Amino acid sequence: MIIERVLVVQRKSLYQIYIKDHKERFIQNAIRQGDRTAKALLDSHHTQLIALQHLTAILKREGITPVVKWRGDRRSIANYDLIISLGGDGTLLDTAQFIFDKTPLLGINSDPERSMGALCGCTVRTLPAMIKAIRRDKISPHILGRIRVRIDGEEQLGPVLNDVLIAHASPAGLSRIDLALIQSSIAEKNLCFREHPHRIQYRCSGIWISTAAGSSGAIHSAGGVSLRPGSRRIQYLIREPYITHQTKAGSRVNGFVKSHEALILVNRMRRGMIWADGIHRCTALSYGQAVCVDRHPQNLRLISRLS
Repeated sequence: MIIERVLVVQRKSLYQIYIKDHKERFIQNAIRQGDRTAKALLDSHHTQLIALQHLTAILKREGITPVVKWRGDRRSIANYDLIISLGGDGTLLDTAQFIFDKTPLLGINSDPERSMGALCGCTVRTLPAMIKAIRRDKISPHILGRIRVRIDGEEQLGPVLNDVLIAHASPAGLSRIDLALIQSSIAEKNLCFREHPHRIQYRCSGIWISTAAGSSGAIHSAGGVSLRPGSRRIQYLIREPYITHQTKAGSRVNGFVKSHEALILVNRMRRGMIWADGIHRCTALSYGQAVCVDRHPQNLRLISRLS
C-alpha cells in the first residue's frame, strides 16, 4: 500500500477543554491542591502533546506528509492515502463517521495508561513498525460493518461503528419504546412505520443496539453477547426491563437483526433521545417518531490487531 499523504485527527485533552477552553475553577483548584485525579488531566495533556510531536516526526521521517486537524474541525477527509486518529476509541469513533469511501483508518492510542484503545491498532512507539507492515501489505484492513439510523425516513447521526442507545433524556427517566423486527423490503417502503401486529411495548431504562465491533463494550456489560469483530450481525438488548403483562419474566429482551431485517423502534416518550457512538452525536426524539435501524451500506476499513 502506498502511503504519501495522511490526515491526522487529534483529540483535545480534557485539560485543554476544562481548563484552557472553559476555565473550570474547581478543577484548577483541585490541581493546585495536588488532587491526584485532577492532576492526571494535566499529565494526560502533556502526553497528548508529546505523542503528536513524535507522530508527525515519524511520518515525515518516513516520507509521509501529515495534515493535522482537531477532532471537531474536519472539513473534508477525502484525497488521503490513510487516516490516523490520535487519541483513544472516542477519537476513532468520531473520525470514522466521516469516512464513506475505502480510505483505511488507523487508530493510535496516544496515552495507553489512561485512554481506552480497544479499536486502536498501535501506539506512537510501535507506529514505525506498523507503517512498514502496511506498506509491505503484511497487515490488511479489517472490514467492519456499521449501523444506519433513519428517523422518520431520514438518515441521521452518520454511520455508527460501535453502538446506539435510545432512552429517556434523563438517566432517571423511564424509557417507553415500541419495538418490532420487520423485513428490510417492508421497511424501505414505509420508513415512517408506526404500527405492527407483533410489536412489543417496552418499559425499561433504554435499548442498546450494537455492531460486532461494539459488542464488547456497553452492551456486553449490560448482559449482551461479545461477537467476533468481523461479524456483520447487529445486536439489540433491552436495558433493565420493567416487567409487565407483555414482558413477563423470561421474555426475550435481546436478539439479533439479520441481514434481511430492520429493527423498528417507536418513541413513546415526551423527551426521548438517541445517542450514537458516545455522547457527542445525539438528537432528540419526539413522541411517536419512528427509528429504523439496519446495516449501513458503507463498511469501514480499519487497520488494527483485531482478529
